[in-house]
Amino acid sequence: MRRTLWKWHGWLGLTAALPLFIIALSGSLLVFKNELDGLLMPAVITSKGGPALDMNTLMHDAERQLNGYELLGWQPGEPGQNTLLYLSKMGSYVWQKTYIDPSTGLVTAPVKPVDHYLTDWLLSFHYTFVSGAVGIAVAGVTALLLLALSISGFILHRRFWKTFFTLRWGKSLRLFLSDGHKMLGIIGAPVFLILGFTGAWWNLDEFSHEIEAHDDSAYIITQRYYNDKLDFDAILARAKTAIPGFVTTYIRLPDKSYPGIHLFGHPADAGPLRGGAGSIISFDDQTGALTGVMNAASLGALYQFKDSFKPLHFGTFGGLTTRVLWCLIGFFPCLMALSGFWMWRKRVKR
Repeated sequence: MRRTLWKWHGWLGLTAALPLFIIALSGSLLVFKNELDGLLMPAVITSKGGPALDMNTLMHDAERQLNGYELLGWQPGEPGQNTLLYLSKMGSYVWQKTYIDPSTGLVTAPVKPVDHYLTDWLLSFHYTFVSGAVGIAVAGVTALLLLALSISGFILHRRFWKTFFTLRWGKSLRLFLSDGHKMLGIIGAPVFLILGFTGAWWNLDEFSHEIEAHDDSAYIITQRYYNDKLDFDAILARAKTAIPGFVTTYIRLPDKSYPGIHLFGHPADAGPLRGGAGSIISFDDQTGALTGVMNAASLGALYQFKDSFKPLHFGTFGGLTTRVLWCLIGFFPCLMALSGFWMWRKRVKR
């Protein structure tokens, strides 16, 4: 049984080595996506500072400067960063993006495809390999293989504490790599299980939607789908009473496929394992009347379980400390893929 498991562990590792290397490397970088954006394109991302303008003023400023486009999504940035706008050109239904400075109301970048900037392309590469439904499926299967490798590796080294700190430096490169491979696997196993499970869930769920037949031409933007006279500041204030202290992290504006105005976010007292957009408050897009409240804290166990995926996957639940740990441990599969491949090559030669 143990010998068979060794073989399966090796073959699964070889199968997953290349895609896992790519996913692990890109994922480690994406843990600090906001910081990288600030470094790579400060003129686009960084706000001029000062108090933010009210929402109605910002909406009107955005509409005025983006004539010919229809706003679809509004995502406030981290402190000191600009607001991300999702939009589509009139006569199409192709999502694009730009940024607006909340302190000045000025749009800071031309309208670009959603994966135009380096980190956005890297995110797409991370979970789709920029290959559509096929890439999504491959990344999902790779996440499942990471789960299987973590479980099989833990079984093979279930008495890991006996040789956990052993690194045979002076023997041979093969023995050193074997010891290092085992050590990295044992250290990273809990995180690998989290990353593998959440990544597989997201990708396989997304793949099931991608293979469904859908025609985006039915949703071509031909007009504004919300009332120009809506008071968005009043909508934001109403949300804070619907769910006490509600923090809005994303506003989805209406189109043919998605009527109504929906505020995604979380209560002010949400715990560290609560996703940033798990609670939803909905409003009528013509009258601004409240139409629905979905508080993640009052929903079922399965929904709350899924709501914890984002902080667990990106390591944000413990602040900077866990993000740094996730960045480092998330890189381990790159090293393990290289060491595992090298050991396999030496074994084949013998």
